[in-house]
Amino acid sequence: MQAGYNIKQMMYLGSGMCCVGALAGLSNQSNARLGNALGMMGVAGGIAATLGFLKPTPGWVSLGRSRSQTSFHSLVGLAAVLTCVAEYRIKYPHFATNPAANLTKIIAYLGTFIRGVTFSRSLVAYGKLQVVGVLSSAPLQLPGRHAMNAGLMASCVGLMIPYMLDPSYTAGITCLGSMSALSAVMGLTLTAAIGGADMPVAITVLNSYSGWALCAEGFLLNNLLTIAMNRSLANVILGEYGTSSTGSGKPMEIVGTHTEVNVDQTVEMIKDAHNLITPGYGLCAAKAQYCIAELVKMLQEQGKIVR
Repeated sequence: MQAGYNIKQMMYLGSGMCCVGALAGLSNQSNARLGNALGMMGVAGGIAATLGFLKPTPGWVSLGRSRSQTSFHSLVGLAAVLTCVAEYRIKYPHFATNPAANLTKIIAYLGTFIRGVTFSRSLVAYGKLQVVGVLSSAPLQLPGRHAMNAGLMASCVGLMIPYMLDPSYTAGITCLGSMSALSAVMGLTLTAAIGGADMPVAITVLNSYSGWALCAEGFLLNNLLTIAMNRSLANVILGEYGTSSTGSGKPMEIVGTHTEVNVDQTVEMIKDAHNLITPGYGLCAAKAQYCIAELVKMLQEQGKIVR
């Protein structure tokens, strides 16, 4: 027993040292590969030591995996609800001036509804799968539950009418908040009626909910990464990302004038500016992030705002 205990402690120590070495390696580009390898070794060693000490049975591992899935789903659902509400608050000034922004309102509403159901269903599933028994694994047969669920669904759909027709900010936030609460209650009543033995089926349904909600949030966030990388969504999905082609036609003729700025002029512009915005992905692709980080530090020490 003592020997097994010492072996476990040594594995923990070795895993911790590998993780520390990974952080050190990732701080320098030349040692990044080594840092990645050490990180993988450290995490794998820590997991192996923990599982070896616990000696879990396959059934226990399967049940624990289901519980961890439901806990992750609940957190993701809550985060998605908050994301939709925040996006509504950010985009609200554009709703009155841009009719196309109504699509954002619809997507925010649908995303909040789906994720509200996912949040509460995941919490109930987690409670029913607990070995200690946070919730009873027996199905909760509420009287008139089908009529209750139909009423909750009708209320969520009905709230969309004032949400879309009333242009005021207070009405929109009130409808979103009310619908979030109703969808959470509906998720609770739907899942409570399922027995603990059937929870894996409920988890697969939660996975499908997550897919639909993530699809809605992708459009809600307007494909920010694809825009930042100068790619279209179809280009990425169809596997054309990173491809290059050579044209055989006549090269495009560039016409017009350009403004040339040399190094001295750039330095003067930076010195005179109060707010500066640094580029994102292209800067990292050019491997200039370390140099720009030093420049940002110098500018911030001079009281300039760098974003």
